[in-house]
Amino acid sequence: MRQVWVGLFKYAVSILPTLLVMYFLIKLFPYTGLERIAALPSIFVINTMVIICGMAISPKISKQRYRIAMWIGMILLTITISIAAYPQESRPHIITQVKHAVTAIKNYENITKEDLELIGNKKYGKNTNPEQRYVVALYKYKHELPLDGTYKMYQRDPVYFYDSRIRRIDDIPAKLIGYHKVIWWYLDHF
Repeated sequence: MRQVWVGLFKYAVSILPTLLVMYFLIKLFPYTGLERIAALPSIFVINTMVIICGMAISPKISKQRYRIAMWIGMILLTITISIAAYPQESRPHIITQVKHAVTAIKNYENITKEDLELIGNKKYGKNTNPEQRYVVALYKYKHELPLDGTYKMYQRDPVYFYDSRIRRIDDIPAKLIGYHKVIWWYLDHF
């Protein structure tokens, strides 16, 4: 009976990184559409199978350091599977979005007021995602934005559940969506 509880504890500790990664992916990359209904359980099942295989192999490994290395590798594999299999409906894969965000932050000095225009900006082609540059531009030019409610976040009209109008600088980070909040936080702190 004790072995069953130890096995369940090992499984729970091993699946915890998967659950945490999925939680943060849901919060930071919300544009999944209906694909999330199938993707999240699939990720969970695949990672459970990886963990069960690891639990079966682990007792056969005699040296402790190899066993620890196997568990670390298994946890890293489940995290990689979670990130790689996470869907994005109308956006590039999350790794690509993160690369765009890092590039936008690195190019802080090259960001212009023109980057505040998401719609109709000729500077961007069809295959680029200008939202990361937009967030960096928001941060860079936050003191130059009109705070009378005429400026709208993401240039979207307010809808019943989302008031996109900016009336204070503090409204900007609160109204950012997903990982754009992380970009703002990074710029604010570093």
